[in-house]
Amino acid sequence: MILAETFGLISIDRELRATQAVSHPAYAGASFTFGLEGSLGEYISTVMQTLIFGTILYFTLSLSSYYYFFRSNKNIYLPNFKGHLLIRHDIFLSLINLICETFLVAAIRVTYPRYSLLYYDVNEYGIPYLFLSIIFHVLYDETLTYWIHRWLHTFPYLYTKLHRHHHRSKDVTPFSGFAFHPLDAFAQALPTFTSCFIFPLHVNVQLIFGLMTTSWAISIHDNVPALPFKLLLYSTHHTIHHEAGTGGMKNIGKFTSVWDRLMGTYEEPDRIDFGWQNQKSQLQKLKWLNDIYETIVPIKKKVKQ
Repeated sequence: MILAETFGLISIDRELRATQAVSHPAYAGASFTFGLEGSLGEYISTVMQTLIFGTILYFTLSLSSYYYFFRSNKNIYLPNFKGHLLIRHDIFLSLINLICETFLVAAIRVTYPRYSLLYYDVNEYGIPYLFLSIIFHVLYDETLTYWIHRWLHTFPYLYTKLHRHHHRSKDVTPFSGFAFHPLDAFAQALPTFTSCFIFPLHVNVQLIFGLMTTSWAISIHDNVPALPFKLLLYSTHHTIHHEAGTGGMKNIGKFTSVWDRLMGTYEEPDRIDFGWQNQKSQLQKLKWLNDIYETIVPIKKKVKQ
């Protein structure tokens, strides 16, 4: 993108972008500058806002989900769940991740108005392109996240040094959603934050997908298949992914199961049943939709474990 601007292939008013960025409600560069000016003050403020917001969001989502599914309604949703939980480990690792990854994420955020194709006025590209860009983002995010995650399991050095920390929890809870080595989490989050350097993306679309990524990370660790539409990689898919042995090379994708089905790393989640009485009926309600999806995207031969 920088080369495209340099050679005059595209033209962006960077001063206007900077003004629009500062005027947007999500702008983080002015709240916590601690008297510092310029880019450094903007960066420090962005670090602080990202850390505070991320920490509040993590504990709000994980605590509410854990309390609802694992405490107050465990006899309904998880009566047969008797896992060995590493909640303290997951919370501690999540806090380390939040603190360290924030510095990397903030560095990307401050570059948006300066170097990215992130835009702020819907009319600049129009409504049809807005929806088209969402498709572009999903394709970009799903593809890169699948392969990054798969490489973290494929190469022993990457798994041992980075990803094994997340897989220490074989029996997961919502607190596991952020329990990553910071570099592991950052690598898997990069597609969410970098698509706007490849093609124009509205700032609100980028923010929404950022929130969806966070919420999804918590929800897929609750072990409750509330919406068993198999286009999605929902919680019991991810329960399998955390199983000891070869579980890690199954159900690798992010939001959808498309790449897993195409690449032979998909495993059906239906065998995971912790006693929720409505699990089979929920699956039955969506059988017609799952049948259509499975016809369009059949499962390829499974990869060798």
